[in-house]
Amino acid sequence: MPPQTQPLDEISVPIYYHSNQKKIFFDSKAKVKVIAKGRRFGLTKGYANFVIENMIDGVSPILWIDTVNSNIDRYIERYFYPILSKLPAQYWKWRQQKKELSILNSRLDMRSADRPELIEGFAYRLIVLNEAGIIMKKEYLWENTIRPMTLDFNPDLLIGGTPKGQNLFHDLKVKAEDNQDPRYKDWEFFNFTSYDNPYILDKSIKELEDDMPEHVLKQEIYAEFLEDSAAVFRNLNACMDPPSELSEPVSGKVYYAGLDLAKHVDFTVLTILDNDGKQVYFNRFKTLDWPYQKRLIIEAVRKYEAYLVLDATGVGDAIYDDLVDEGLDIEGYKFTNESKKQLVQRLMLSIEQVKLQILNEQVQTNELRIFGYEISPSGVLRYSAPEGHHDDCVIALALANWGLENYGGGIGELLIAG
Repeated sequence: MPPQTQPLDEISVPIYYHSNQKKIFFDSKAKVKVIAKGRRFGLTKGYANFVIENMIDGVSPILWIDTVNSNIDRYIERYFYPILSKLPAQYWKWRQQKKELSILNSRLDMRSADRPELIEGFAYRLIVLNEAGIIMKKEYLWENTIRPMTLDFNPDLLIGGTPKGQNLFHDLKVKAEDNQDPRYKDWEFFNFTSYDNPYILDKSIKELEDDMPEHVLKQEIYAEFLEDSAAVFRNLNACMDPPSELSEPVSGKVYYAGLDLAKHVDFTVLTILDNDGKQVYFNRFKTLDWPYQKRLIIEAVRKYEAYLVLDATGVGDAIYDDLVDEGLDIEGYKFTNESKKQLVQRLMLSIEQVKLQILNEQVQTNELRIFGYEISPSGVLRYSAPEGHHDDCVIALALANWGLENYGGGIGELLIAG
């Protein structure tokens, strides 16, 4: 590295902390700090500041573990560069491919938790675990990767994020709160809500609250560890107990169908509910020509004389026109992030209140169990299947539920009227 041209302690770098960040990083002397925080508290920014300061002070090596590499790149751009750019260029270097930052003689390794076995074999003096609620879902990261790293240098550990149910992150929180066990005497637990960031207006958080179901709000804003919080659809088992079976049409019953049409690698799914909320029909198919798919759809909908609600977004437009021409009683549902959110939240309420009796179809059950949500940095709530998974069964069921509620005298009429 080229010789320094200016003493580092004479260079002013713009590092600031709000009062609650200072409680974590400076007021506490604990070696292991477990931090549960609400969205937009500012923990990731605080981590970045703290890591840079430690590197300037000569602490090395440091490890930062996060969810995925794309998040690491964003954090470098948003939180590290504004500070690093104030340093002389020869003092620091970011190697994007290797995900390694050097400041003078100090090194920071930034790693994704996707493949924890690739992180093993090194020792560190400071270890930062970001988004702990997500990356601590599997015990391997902690037991096989992190704990052995603590044997060499007895490093400081920062373990923080928004809770995601009662997983290993919750277990570490319990240990940090244990004042009796001498093994955890150097641990401390911190709990901050979104309101504990003095730079965020309460009004902005309240607007975000108004957009969230209660259990999501408790977890994402108030950083509570909820037993069933990882599930979007709560009370699902009660809706399948006893499991219903495919049923033939019954005279006097009214039926509501939901159709999610295949796009690219997805499946087409058709679901039918009766006016009591019982799922009587389910079909899922892929790689069939559109004429054949339409024939299957038309036959099933006509058999039950069902009112059909279908995804009429994109490829659905042409199919909608074809099905209307066949004389089906049909409504097209246009998807936006907001309309999808309303659709999913209606289904959430129906399942939580056990308004539905759902077929115990394995693929449908699996989709319902893993269906999740994310909150963007700007605070937008989005529902979707995890990356690499499908949500066709969920959407078809949600569309059928929408038809039942809006046209079958269910809770949907009350929600619309309100």
